[in-house]
Amino acid sequence: MIKPKKAVEGILPYSTPKYAQICNLKLDSNENPYGASKEVLYALKELTNAQISRYPHYGELVDKLAQKFNLKDDEILPTNGADEALSVIINTYLDTDEELLCFMPTFSMPKLYATSCHGKFRSIDYYTKWVFDADKLIENIDAKTKIIYITSPNNPTGELANIQDIEKILSNFPQIIVLLDVTYINFAQNPPDYYSLIKKYENIFIVKSFSKDMGLAGLRLGCALSQSQNIEQCKKIISPYSVNAAALYAGLATLDDVEWEKFIKEQINTSRNALIEGLIELGFKPYKSQGNFILCDFNQYCDFIEWKLQSKGIKVRSFKTSDILKNCLRITTPKVQDLNLFFDALITKDMLVFDLDGVVFDVSNSYRLAIKETFKHFSQKELQDDEIQKAKELGGLNCDWDLTKYLLDKHGFNVELEKVIEVFQKMFFDPQKEGSKGIIDNEKLVVSPETFEKLSEKYDFCAFTGRPRSEAIYSLEKFGILKYFCKIISQDDIQKNERKPHPEGLNRIKRETIYNKIYYFGDTVDDIYSAVASTTQVYGVAKKSSKSALILTEAGAQDIIEDMSKLDEFLKAKENTYANS
Repeated sequence: MIKPKKAVEGILPYSTPKYAQICNLKLDSNENPYGASKEVLYALKELTNAQISRYPHYGELVDKLAQKFNLKDDEILPTNGADEALSVIINTYLDTDEELLCFMPTFSMPKLYATSCHGKFRSIDYYTKWVFDADKLIENIDAKTKIIYITSPNNPTGELANIQDIEKILSNFPQIIVLLDVTYINFAQNPPDYYSLIKKYENIFIVKSFSKDMGLAGLRLGCALSQSQNIEQCKKIISPYSVNAAALYAGLATLDDVEWEKFIKEQINTSRNALIEGLIELGFKPYKSQGNFILCDFNQYCDFIEWKLQSKGIKVRSFKTSDILKNCLRITTPKVQDLNLFFDALITKDMLVFDLDGVVFDVSNSYRLAIKETFKHFSQKELQDDEIQKAKELGGLNCDWDLTKYLLDKHGFNVELEKVIEVFQKMFFDPQKEGSKGIIDNEKLVVSPETFEKLSEKYDFCAFTGRPRSEAIYSLEKFGILKYFCKIISQDDIQKNERKPHPEGLNRIKRETIYNKIYYFGDTVDDIYSAVASTTQVYGVAKKSSKSALILTEAGAQDIIEDMSKLDEFLKAKENTYANS
């Protein structure tokens, strides 16, 4: 393999989906939900063969931009989106070992551009969420600082930088470039006139995209604005004709449609305010925003809320790898008429929590068989089903590895647990195998996908299982029901001393989800003990006339369901009982 230059080796590429994803509301990329002006569509339909087959000329676009921003035409450089503008400016001015400084979190591409040209990238944290603080930036300037990157309104935090603060940096540090990204400025309620700074300071660059406000994300149009001598330097780096003809003529059309721009701003502001108010009413913490998005802190419920939205086909942006934003979602402001769809997805439901083995899956020919075969491997003896069941009824042996070792010990075969696990897993589940992955594929589904689909209108679902996570995910996915589970607490997710019958798994579900009432379905005494300890209403799964049913009832099960394939009927009967009580 031919290696890239060292500056590129450690960079992770910006991840984009390979194919368009079908969803009901796409609120993850800050795109304009209303799309482009009709004038843009007309302009694209009228593109001629000559306009497509010849290189474009940008004079008319530059003239219109100069008029819009009250600048001279030689102070404007059309670019292939704001990304190219950022890349060109950074590559033109940032030299080896010089530094780009900015607040984090913010747009990620400047870090990539700075690092790839052998420059340095340094970020600093906010003093106060989320308040632009020029003094803190100034405190962190040193001899290596060449560019200060500022986004206003900032993505993803939404705050606006005061123009006086920008001027403080520009005037006190004339040798440092202030790179000001104003992609979201048209959504601000009272936007500062940042463009006027270009006439006063030679060390400012302003970058503007037409993807968000003008709805041209698919055409990639932006511009860099600065004094003429700076634009001339950038022209040495930029690719010739980087803005294609379709983007050029779409840009001309959208700049002429002032009413559309005004309409978009009014609609987004109305919807953004309603979105913030609605999230506050639900008890969450949305931050004030001047962009076409809001950042909301959902605290420990973040994963659950994201799942709730995704289950209804609503995509939002999460930040799972960021310590400071891991509990936050960034939500693009939807159309006003789509707000109900968003909030309907967050309606609180009752929660059904399932143990998986013997409840959702028939494991008589999977886990039970693996116990028998592992026992036989070490003892050369057959093990009967009733002995396995009796061991399970003792409690404290919810993990089948532990249960197998217990039975071996009981019969006088002292085998290390690690060896028991090794033999058990080799026959039970090998995800690297071609075709069948092992005995796990003998399982049958008890609760059908149709039942989950039907019940999902009234209930959310979680799993609290003694399985390893990989096995739980495999079986749920294989049977097409993984999508119904908002949270899975597996053997891997809690400490060994906090596994069933300890209540921690259920307590965690209760801490990290929102529900009206919560019910747990389990088929072992450890399941029941765990639910009782967490004060969760619990139903046992067993034949009603069996000894197991009696044991589960004595352990605290409030009722017994004999056939989980009739779960919907069982729940309906319970609803009627509650309604009549």
